[in-house]
Amino acid sequence: MKARASAPTADGLTLDQRDPRPLYVQLADRIVEAIERGEYAPGERLPSIRELARRLDCALVTVSQAYELLAARGRAAARPGKGTFVAAPAARDEPFARRWEPDVGRFARGSRLEGVMERLTEASEPGAISLASGHPAPETFPLHDFARAFHRTLLDDCAELMQYRSSTGDADLCAKLAELLRGRECAAAAADVIVCSGAQQAADIVATVLLDERSVVASESPTYWGSLGVFDARGVTYVEVRGDEDGVRADDVERVFAEYRPRLFYVNPIAQNPTGAVLPARRAKHIVAMARRYDVVVLEDQTGWQLTYDAPAPPPLAAHDTDGRVIAMESLSKSIFPALRIGYLYAKGGIAQALEAAKVRADVFTSTLTQRALWRFMESPACARHFRSTRALYRRRRDAFVSALAEALPWADVASPGAGVNVWLSLPPRISTRAAFDACAREGVLVMPAEPFYPTRSGPPALRLSFGHLAEEDAREGAVRLGRALGRLY
Repeated sequence: MKARASAPTADGLTLDQRDPRPLYVQLADRIVEAIERGEYAPGERLPSIRELARRLDCALVTVSQAYELLAARGRAAARPGKGTFVAAPAARDEPFARRWEPDVGRFARGSRLEGVMERLTEASEPGAISLASGHPAPETFPLHDFARAFHRTLLDDCAELMQYRSSTGDADLCAKLAELLRGRECAAAAADVIVCSGAQQAADIVATVLLDERSVVASESPTYWGSLGVFDARGVTYVEVRGDEDGVRADDVERVFAEYRPRLFYVNPIAQNPTGAVLPARRAKHIVAMARRYDVVVLEDQTGWQLTYDAPAPPPLAAHDTDGRVIAMESLSKSIFPALRIGYLYAKGGIAQALEAAKVRADVFTSTLTQRALWRFMESPACARHFRSTRALYRRRRDAFVSALAEALPWADVASPGAGVNVWLSLPPRISTRAAFDACAREGVLVMPAEPFYPTRSGPPALRLSFGHLAEEDAREGAVRLGRALGRLY
């Protein structure tokens, strides 16, 4: 445009550089107004692109884009070799077609808790004790200390830090997370960390990069249902890997890798959900060696590693990785508080670049304000104090709950979890999971059935029992009710 505003043409068309709309949008809107005033009749030919560009003193592409926009709106139609014509008005009496439905089959595959949540809701009554949730204890949430970190962030950080930021995460927080990983024997740099909105998004980003329809995923069994739901939505094929009281078995990992050559191996080595097992370092090292030998990518979920009770947490599998095939992810929801919705991925090499690109497509970046406050909290003495007090509380609750279960269920082999807030209770083969769930609900105690935790959704009857959010007396009463319910079925 040579002038701030073009003189109106005979049909009232004009362009104004002061108008915030793009020029081609202005022109399309002006033509629609002219059509509605009756200055262009249905079927009438609009001015040629060259003619209108000359009249308005604008670029040819401006008119071309305006005509394309009119066609997209259904207000014009292009006829090759003849020009662009005003479209006939749409019939007003045609009913809206409501019968079309999108194909949502692949998302429906991710409904691992379908039916379970409904059964839990139906069974919830006043006075019921829930051993099903897996939630952390609200009294452990460091809200006052985090409020101070949030306040300092708003006061001390410059406005520019609240601008659109790096997709991989706040630089200070990435550096802090890398420092913690180095303290656990990983050769981590800040550039290796991608901050995500929780572990669920982290798993979805990995699945986006690595998995296609019918990709083979090896997974320990049982394992965390949330990650399995992400893989379900990709239409993967599962191969289950057996475990024992110390987590996934390295010999079975090698068998599965050799026979099935999976694309991805998913493992939850510390605070294993649902069993609470802690994978020994020697097994972790062997698994990484097997992944290298059979060219398998490993996704390890390190969520809850701070909540180990009987010994310090072993290093991540990524500490033994030398060629960038192990991806670590962690959510801070359980260890700090769920509303934080901060997690991260740790990856090196070419796969890290692909993960970063997938993160950008997902949501550009995770809340900088929350990241900055989290960094300040993690830098303060309050963070270490929080983890110490949280571990101590959960250790007391674990010991009391396991003791109550052993007394209430003398026939059961109750394994004390090495980490986390769950106990995995295997049932005798003659007691089905559904029968156990129903019997417990009648006694006023809610439990989580085993099926969602099995990759193939079928396996030996069992229950996940969560104690973290319950006071010791409530957990003991839950164990007593559980004992009465299962005792009738035993």
